[in-house]
Amino acid sequence: MKCKGSRLVPLTVLALILTSVAPLAFASTLTVNLNTKAKIAVVTSVSTTKIVLAYPAGSSMSGYLKEYNSSIALKGSFKGGSDGVNQLQTHFDDEDNRASIQNMTVAFNYSAKGNATALVVNKETDITAWVSGVFNVTNGKVTADLGWRSFSVPGEMNLNLEEHHVDVNLVGSAMTESLGARVSVLGILTGMFGGAYVWQRPTINFSSLNSPLSTWTRNYNSLTNTTTFSKTVSGQSTFTASVSNNGQRYSISAVSDPSAAISTQGYAVASGNSLTIQSTPILLSPVVWASVAVGIGVLGGIAYALIRSRRSTRQKSFTLPASPA
Repeated sequence: MKCKGSRLVPLTVLALILTSVAPLAFASTLTVNLNTKAKIAVVTSVSTTKIVLAYPAGSSMSGYLKEYNSSIALKGSFKGGSDGVNQLQTHFDDEDNRASIQNMTVAFNYSAKGNATALVVNKETDITAWVSGVFNVTNGKVTADLGWRSFSVPGEMNLNLEEHHVDVNLVGSAMTESLGARVSVLGILTGMFGGAYVWQRPTINFSSLNSPLSTWTRNYNSLTNTTTFSKTVSGQSTFTASVSNNGQRYSISAVSDPSAAISTQGYAVASGNSLTIQSTPILLSPVVWASVAVGIGVLGGIAYALIRSRRSTRQKSFTLPASPA
């Protein structure tokens, strides 16, 4: 069956409707592990985006995509100073130019599956980066500056992964990749949504995590001597763009809940965008509690020995001499 753009969606009658002006939703997690000994931060971002293209059952679009299925999984490694690292470094610099990416790994995958009324594309970009320049030591006090944690990549992030040149960021690029085998349909979708906000929106976006670290949830584990700061953006953020064609509605949307966790060895407190590693308060120190436990054990042992000794003495004091033969 040939695809006729004029039959499916006459561009002259397209009415682009933005049903929400909230930022593009993205299901993302950002994890930062601070290694105070090596003075390195290991940053892992997982950006998962669920994109739903909805169309009327029985439409030409439904006929083209109702049994469509495609997927891909790619990965690559990049050294500091390479083009791949520089693309991310630029956006770290926007927040804090002291943080420097030494190297990074990237994994990109998507799966696309169509049915009679929708095409669902699940796209994920995982980045692990080793970052230096995070720590400052002044008068023996160690401070970690984390202003860069709210980084975002606003445009394309083109990487060479297993000899595939692919943009791992924009929503429109994810649709382009997933529909590569349906060139005619892709052309129609670009005509529908190519100028829409959602099509150009990034999926690597942690700008909503820019609130002061002192407002994040803090937890100190005295057993492991680890402090963790965590934040989840409340509620879901949704963006939908739709077009109307002869009373039929076509739409594209995405939804997510971003969250983050920052952990460091030691007892840390937050101020603004920084964490300061301090001496563990004596009442929280695992060493102190271990010493207390040992002391209690020793005292318990001494008390038990004294009780046994007293009982033995009493038994001897009341022992009657044997009767004469």
